[in-house]
Amino acid sequence: MSVINSTDSLEEIKSNVIQLLNRAGNDRRSAFRFIILNTVANDYPNSRYVVLRKFERESAELFIYTDFRSNKIQEIRNNPSVSVLAYDKQKKFQIKLGARAVIHHQDELAYQHWSALDGGKESYNTSADPGKQVDTLQDAHQMKNAFDDRHFAVLVLKVSKMECLQLNNEGHIRSFFDLDHNQSSFLVP
Repeated sequence: MSVINSTDSLEEIKSNVIQLLNRAGNDRRSAFRFIILNTVANDYPNSRYVVLRKFERESAELFIYTDFRSNKIQEIRNNPSVSVLAYDKQKKFQIKLGARAVIHHQDELAYQHWSALDGGKESYNTSADPGKQVDTLQDAHQMKNAFDDRHFAVLVLKVSKMECLQLNNEGHIRSFFDLDHNQSSFLVP
């Protein structure tokens, strides 16, 4: 079961990918719900899995939640250019995105997302900063006394480039989309 076929136009491929991203923001079972966010730290790529919380079709923006104390915040401050990689193993379909990240912390957008967050708020309320070395596993899960949104942040990734790869026994299909300039093309896989 492929996402795209050799008969699909570039516009159909783009539409299918946008539909998949939109679904991932709403469906916890989507293969694209967990994506790899790549930043740059000390001149080296730094990758981690994150949860795609929302996708805005019209503006081509991905929304990701994070702890404001995490390393990725400083990495994005130093270089807001990021990339995202997602793969559906069953459909053998890869999406690679180029984007610019904007950090929302203690502003209206962050507050709206915090208020709508049903579960998982404890992830943003640990006593120690994410990535800090601790003596015991219990120390890593120690919560602050005050349970609030002080460390909650929303990353909004404005997608400018999109590349897709459909693996297929009859021939792989690779395509590229420059969303800023409304250009697209097929690529040699």
